[in-house]
Amino acid sequence: MNFGEVAQGGFRFCICKATEGVDYEDPSFRTYMKEIAQYRTNDSSFYGGAYHFARPDHHVGRSGGEQEGRWFCEVLHEAAAQCGFSVSRNFLQPVLDFEKYSDSDGAQNIPWIEGFMDVVQSETKRDVMIYTGPNVWMYEVSDTSEFTDNALWEVSYSHTGSNPSAQPPPMPGGAPTWPWTLWQWSGGGDCAYYHQQFGDIPGVPDGIADVNRLNGDEHRLRELANAGLSPSPPETDMTWPRPPQQVDLNALRGSYSLYVARVQALLLAHGYGPQGLIASSGFPDGLMGEKTQGYLEDFKAKHALAPDCVVDWDTWWILAYDALRT
Repeated sequence: MNFGEVAQGGFRFCICKATEGVDYEDPSFRTYMKEIAQYRTNDSSFYGGAYHFARPDHHVGRSGGEQEGRWFCEVLHEAAAQCGFSVSRNFLQPVLDFEKYSDSDGAQNIPWIEGFMDVVQSETKRDVMIYTGPNVWMYEVSDTSEFTDNALWEVSYSHTGSNPSAQPPPMPGGAPTWPWTLWQWSGGGDCAYYHQQFGDIPGVPDGIADVNRLNGDEHRLRELANAGLSPSPPETDMTWPRPPQQVDLNALRGSYSLYVARVQALLLAHGYGPQGLIASSGFPDGLMGEKTQGYLEDFKAKHALAPDCVVDWDTWWILAYDALRT
């Protein structure tokens, strides 16, 4: 895959398979995530994402969903640290791919989905998108409406139908109360409708891949990726930095800075210190020094940010909110 060519061809995101069951990781996942993360340094409008292929046929009930959720999160976090991306920012909602038919029914599969979602939401602090189709949703979970608050990624095409992009996909259960967010309308073989209309997908070795549409605009895409849509700081506090302001704390060495003190206080909340701040009291001293620099660089590196002393909005967001949520 050449994700630069994919993006230049007009595509805005790529969601890759990460895991399946409780012990399988797709061998291409980390390679793709690393390449997407590297490409994003040149084009911030292209987003990556990851999905887990559910196996309720092998791991039944709520405990099965929890096991698979933990495996998915373990791989996600390891890949983020290794490949240089953040699960919490500029990354599409994690996806549960629920399409496998099994001997279970809604009585077992609904708790399975609940268990998976509870684990993933707890460990990633992100909502979970559900990938499914009308038939599997009907037969496997009895068309439950329990999850309609989650984003729906729907697969809908057939070998015999005409171009499916000419009309919206049918909703799971036939109800309009769960509108699609992403729609996989083109696949491979006889269903390669995108290829039939437009030719090869740039950057894809054989020119054919699953193609999806977003039901929304730029704001919706950024919302799904948690890309710079965090709430602004209080308007009453005019000393608080606002996006897109960036400050290199190294430029504030030599004198007291309220800006530095606030960074130190947030680092303290994450367990950095109190040594090197004010050793006698443990309070921030507002002085930029070597230990504060080391703490900040370490914190940023652990959250897939550039390991430097530049405090931008992504850094503020993770320091002040995202990484502190429990």
